[in-house]
Amino acid sequence: MLINCPECNHQVSDKAATCPNCGIQIAGNPDIINPNAPKRNKPDAKASGKGKSSRWTIIFFIILILVIAAAGGFYYLYNQMQIKDEQVAFEQAVESHNADELQRYLAHYGAAPQEHRDSVKAMLQHMRDAERNKEEQEQLDAIDSIDYALAKRLNTIEAYEKYIQQHPNSKHLEEVKTRIIELASSNATTEEIDFARSVCRRFFQAINSHDTDQLLSTVTETMTQFLNRAGASNSDVITFMEKLYKPDVRNLNFRIIAPFNAKHATDETGTEVLRTQFTVTLNIDREDLSKERFSTYNVTADITPEGLISKLNLKKIIAQSNE
Repeated sequence: MLINCPECNHQVSDKAATCPNCGIQIAGNPDIINPNAPKRNKPDAKASGKGKSSRWTIIFFIILILVIAAAGGFYYLYNQMQIKDEQVAFEQAVESHNADELQRYLAHYGAAPQEHRDSVKAMLQHMRDAERNKEEQEQLDAIDSIDYALAKRLNTIEAYEKYIQQHPNSKHLEEVKTRIIELASSNATTEEIDFARSVCRRFFQAINSHDTDQLLSTVTETMTQFLNRAGASNSDVITFMEKLYKPDVRNLNFRIIAPFNAKHATDETGTEVLRTQFTVTLNIDREDLSKERFSTYNVTADITPEGLISKLNLKKIIAQSNE
């Protein structure tokens, strides 16, 4: 049968040994195509190239997916570590109760959960408020201590009641109330005050009249204290009066002035007495007008139930030479 020469494309018998036109081998040439032979599909170069390209594309995407998965896994682990680190830092800051630690947490963990940051901020504000309240309380306590010391020094019901009005929530409140009750129970009655005043008046009237017997009738034989001298005798009392009557003194006039206070007390010997506090003025009638002629004294005196002075002290508060 006739076939086309694979070299020159002239028709030639398939039985011919060579092509009469170009001389190429015909018989046995693998490139000779028998039209009657079953056709074999040659691989398509383009298709082959596309196949190879598809495989590399798949490999690339697999690698890309693996890289993305690895990056995602790394990010997840890193994020989990950050979350755990933030949680530990949050707990440590809160448990520290330290303002510096809390501030450092806020500065370092700006992306922390909002509830954590809000909790830390609230704690910081609470600590600031507590510190401010502490400073204010310290100032109030200082004022309280000053006023309390003053009330104790005055040691009167009026002073303590004023203190309570100024400091109704004072830590000394119960103590002050107890002291008020003690003072109220120790205060003398009106009759007792009149009794004590009459005894003290007789003492100073005896000096005014320069009467030794009357003077000694107003004091105990041995006084617990007289003019700051413990265990004073009657002779000490007489000496005091005589020193007042200097050569140029013609007359003395002691006079008790209000207020006259008295309360129940116990003296150094354990005797129940009326303890009095009052003021006396002294006018001196003397020849030398350049010398002292007027003075004022604060007086404290203990009066026994028998109506005798067992203790007496005077403290000059005003002295004047000329009226």
